[in-house]
Amino acid sequence: MNFKPLLSFIIKDPIRKIFAIIFAFGLWFFVAIDNNYQYTTDIKILYTNLPESLIIVDSVPNINIILTGRGRSLLNIWTTLPKAHCNLGKIELGKNEIPVKKIIIPIGFSDVRLVYNIPSITIQIDKKISRKMKISVPIKDSLKDGYSISDIIVFDTINITGPKEFLQNLNEVATETLNLKNKTSTFTKELKITEISPLFQISKNMVRVQVEVDATTEKLITNIPLKLIFTSNQRVSSKKIFLDTLIVKGSGNRIRKLKKKDISVKIKLTELSPGEYDLPASITLPDYIKPVYSNPKRFKIKIY
Repeated sequence: MNFKPLLSFIIKDPIRKIFAIIFAFGLWFFVAIDNNYQYTTDIKILYTNLPESLIIVDSVPNINIILTGRGRSLLNIWTTLPKAHCNLGKIELGKNEIPVKKIIIPIGFSDVRLVYNIPSITIQIDKKISRKMKISVPIKDSLKDGYSISDIIVFDTINITGPKEFLQNLNEVATETLNLKNKTSTFTKELKITEISPLFQISKNMVRVQVEVDATTEKLITNIPLKLIFTSNQRVSSKKIFLDTLIVKGSGNRIRKLKKKDISVKIKLTELSPGEYDLPASITLPDYIKPVYSNPKRFKIKIY
């Protein structure tokens, strides 16, 4: 194809040619926007008038609609999409099916017809409750040799608000991990609460924590009772019923307060069939106290 005549035409009078192209497009656009068209889109749903005592657990964020009307009106709608308004003033607990005819979408153009692609939307509602929450502080690395944690004190309290079904099963929230590497004395730090479900509202995102550090002490404890856990259908016997020796270590403050009743030595037998076994016992100690040595390591158990 020979482009020279076209190039010569544009170069000869470019302003007039550009104006002609713009005018032609404008004329086409003016005619086109008066034609009828169909436009499909998703619009955001705004949930309103929900009673203060209730909370949304699950909902539909958007709704798909089909708009039919003149191009001029659809163009205005496209530039500023409306939002769907769903009134929850009379909503009930549990799962609710809301017909789309009850959802209000302010179109603002009489020549535009709106059709929904679905007959209804589903929304889950629960009671809203608030609870004071226990705060746990995960730790990493270790204090310098010869030092132990005496206590970790959280100065702040946290309240969490959310759906009753989920919040009543939440027992604690955790902070970010606290680094103890080579610490030798008591220190204070501000820690961030780790992310929780978006269904929950938390009263504060940061808490102040104090780690009390003390010199490490060891303690010898003898004749700690062995607890066997078994079902009513089992009969069991053990050659030994005590942990003869246990050496533990921890901060001097905690070791001084440690009693034999604070220690649990047990073996779970509920899932074992009849027979003879040589089993280790699990030793449970108070926070920040660690076992150093125990004897015996295993116990001979017979299940009948």
